Amino acid sequence: MDQRHSGLLSVFEENRQPLLRFLMARTRDAALAEDLLQNVWIKIRDLEHAQPVENPLAYLFKSCENAVRDAKRSAARKLARETLWAEQVDVHVGGGQNNLTPEKIAMERDNLRAVLAELEKMPERTRAIFLDFRLQEIPQKEIADQYAISISAVEKHLQRAYRVIREYREKMEKDDAGGAGP
Repeated sequence: MDQRHSGLLSVFEENRQPLLRFLMARTRDAALAEDLLQNVWIKIRDLEHAQPVENPLAYLFKSCENAVRDAKRSAARKLARETLWAEQVDVHVGGGQNNLTPEKIAMERDNLRAVLAELEKMPERTRAIFLDFRLQEIPQKEIADQYAISISAVEKHLQRAYRVIREYREKMEKDDAGGAGP
């Protein structure tokens, strides 16, 4: 193992608790934070031809931040897949409503990807609060406590998120109506 590489692992081990606290503050889930920290450790352990890292601690915190972002994206994609699947099952089981074509399914998947992209454009805190509320089903009071903000502030973040989604839906409906022809 290369000296630079063992140095990065040493910095990781020396700062394990601050890194874990960093992850817990962002995920609000101790088990997930531990899992993400383990993933970061595996990634840096598996680096074969590591370039020198100018600021190892900053590199580790950035790696943790990226791990949180990736986990949130993965959760959003999972929810989107499950929602689409549930909607398809509802349509197929709904009796006589089996009008999903491969084209419609592809269009719905494209729409879902676009909505997820819109969510990524939101400010990080607004997106996190929205995902906590909608995906994790955390009550607004708990979210307010986690972020040390008022319930009113949580509601404002949710309103912003819903506005982004509503505006996107209106834009899509307008585009669909405009493309329908005379």
